[in-house]
Amino acid sequence: MKTTILAATGLLLALTGCSGATETSDESNSVAETTITVFAASSLTETFTEIGKQFETANPRTKVTFSFAASSTLAEQILAGAPADVFASASKKSMEAAAEQIPSSTVFTSNRVVVAFPANKPLTAVSDLNNPAIKWVQCDRQVPCGTAADAALEADGITGAPVSLEPDVKSVTGKLIALEVDAAIIYSTDAKSTGSKFAALEFSNIEKATTRYPIGITSNANTKAQAFVDFVLSDAGQKVLRDAGFGSPS
Repeated sequence: MKTTILAATGLLLALTGCSGATETSDESNSVAETTITVFAASSLTETFTEIGKQFETANPRTKVTFSFAASSTLAEQILAGAPADVFASASKKSMEAAAEQIPSSTVFTSNRVVVAFPANKPLTAVSDLNNPAIKWVQCDRQVPCGTAADAALEADGITGAPVSLEPDVKSVTGKLIALEVDAAIIYSTDAKSTGSKFAALEFSNIEKATTRYPIGITSNANTKAQAFVDFVLSDAGQKVLRDAGFGSPS
């Protein structure tokens, strides 16, 4: 009988010891990792990825996940209930479309569309787009890069038509890089990223070619979402954007 009691007591002590170790482990991990979900325009892919890394370094145990797509598409997803904490749009129009879920926003940068083309097949002027022999593409008209392209084309009196309308600026840039077209209307930041094998022409009306990017948090956002927005607006975040070729918010 004594042997049985001792064995039972030993088992109880062992279990108690294990329980203590588990509690200690739980205490060391008591601060759970916070995840911030950011929906951002496709033209922000590289810059926001870098900003996300810097933010995570400055905010331990905070992870930033991204969904990049056309701003109009992201606005629709947010209205449909997609779990976003932050929305960074390439136009005020797309941000306003999501106003039901994002009551306020702040413009944090700007961009402009240009006509990009292979450097070894130079265009002489934007008016070359009127030449039916020149195959060119732009973004679909309901997305910000397409809206800016239409405004810039109209201001320059361009009546030529693109051979296709792409879902976002990354798709347009991809066709240019693959040399599937002679020219493409893309953001100046995307044109800069293509390297020396490509060149670009500015539209005559820079204001018409420019789009401004607002950022805001959703009504049910994670409590740390505002911290990410503040980081984008900070000197560190703005430097990443400037280095990539983005313009001032105003």
